[in-house]
Order: sequence, then structure tokens, then C-alpha cells
Amino acid sequence: MLTFSDPRPIMQGGVTDLRANWTPDGQWLVFERLQDSVRRLHRVRPDGSELERLALEDPAGSNSTGRPAFLTPDDFVFVSDRLGRPALFRCQRGQVGVLHVGSQACYGPALGVTGAWPLLYFQQDGTRASHIQALEEDGHVEQLTTQPGVQDQPWPLPDGKTFVFHAQGDDGNLVYVQALVPGAEPVCLSDVDEGTSYVTPFPSPDGQWIAFTSAHRGREQVWIMRPDGSARQQITHGEPHSFPAWSPDGQRLVYTQGRPTAEAPSGHLVTVGVS
Repeated sequence: MLTFSDPRPIMQGGVTDLRANWTPDGQWLVFERLQDSVRRLHRVRPDGSELERLALEDPAGSNSTGRPAFLTPDDFVFVSDRLGRPALFRCQRGQVGVLHVGSQACYGPALGVTGAWPLLYFQQDGTRASHIQALEEDGHVEQLTTQPGVQDQPWPLPDGKTFVFHAQGDDGNLVYVQALVPGAEPVCLSDVDEGTSYVTPFPSPDGQWIAFTSAHRGREQVWIMRPDGSARQQITHGEPHSFPAWSPDGQRLVYTQGRPTAEAPSGHLVTVGVS
């Protein structure tokens, strides 16, 4: 089993920080900050220094949201509603452009540790369903999941052949793994209803572990498990914790402590060492 150091808060204050991800070089944490009902992407050093808002040419009244997906430290994909509904945008060396606009709202861009295409995301399909799509570099899109209900929050495993995701259906909120093939049969990794729709599974860079959020004991906490669903281990306790992400070297985890999705949201970023 893995061991974890004492948690280290990065920032605290009257804002809500969530959905953090590391840049591929491990030098920055990029995350969504909710402040005064507006969502913007920020970055900060893992030690809490050099906090700054990313210059993404955000129009007034728009939001830039979600966990960004990195191709390189200076080339990443994020979600913005600046076109009237959430779509995928790409920031390359400070220049922002549209990457993909779906027929309905698009969320959750995801790239593995190698930053290799395809980029995964999920798209709404009516009001009670969503499906995971694969976007190739040439713009070609294929739908990967086909089950009824909600399939979202994808993240590729390092093997480049499979991905994990959250699904919500009659059995509750569960974690699945599936081959990166349209219509492939998903395999359920959860042995219980995880109790939250914000499971956000995130594989370790060596592919040996998956970090995720579960509230099956009544409060959101960060857990880890093997890619086959075995060796489940709770790693946070007390106050709610959610939205975990591994550092590129696998030696740290970042997550949010608080209730970032509550009606009165709160949350700040925390890191722990992993050994």
C-alpha cells in the first residue's frame, strides 16, 4: 500500500479553488477559481507562491472552467462558455483559439501523461445523459461510450489503450474502465455506489493506481485503488475532500478540501506527498 505525508494547504481565503491539474513539468498547478460568481483559470507554484490568473482573453460575463488538459506546459485545452455554451478551447503559448464546438455543451478535456491525442471529453446528450468522445488532432470525433444515462469525467491511462470514467445510472455513481475503442464493453471498478456525481477518477503516471472521490461513507473523501478495482484505500479524513490529481512524477497528490460544489461553495487546494 502507498503511504502519504501530512497534508499541506496551498492557499486559503474567501474564494473556492477546485479541479486542479499539474503542468507536465510539475512546475505549476492550474485550477479553476470561483470568486464573486465568476469562474477563471489560475495557476500557482506547488508551494503556494506566484499565484496568478491566466490571461485567456475571457470576455466579460463568460467563464473558463474545469480541469485543463496539457499537451505541453505551454499548450493546453480548457472549457469556456464565451461562445454561448461550453466548448473546448486551446491556449498555445498564450494565444487562445477554438478547438472544438459540439452540437451540445462540451466539458472535461482529458489527456494522459504523454499529452498524446486523442483528447477525451464528454458532451451532453439531452438533460439527463452525456457520453464520452475522442477528438483526434485532425478534428475527427468518435463517441466512445454508448450506455444509457451519464458517462463523464474521463481520463486516459498511461497505456494509451484504456481510460477511466464516472457513470451514473440505476446502480448509482460508479467508476469504470474501458478500452479506447468506440462501443467497447466497460468494466466496473466500484464495489459500492460512490455516493457522489463528482468522482473524477485520475490515474497515477505509472498506471498502478487510480485516485478518485467517494462519499459512500457519507462525506466526500479521496481514495485510491488499483486499475482492477482492488486495494481500495481511503487517504483523506475529516473535512470533505475531492478532485484529486497526481503530479507527473507520481510523488504528490493535489486535491480540494471543502465543499466546492455545494450551494454555498468553499474549498482550497491541498497537497500530500506519496511514497
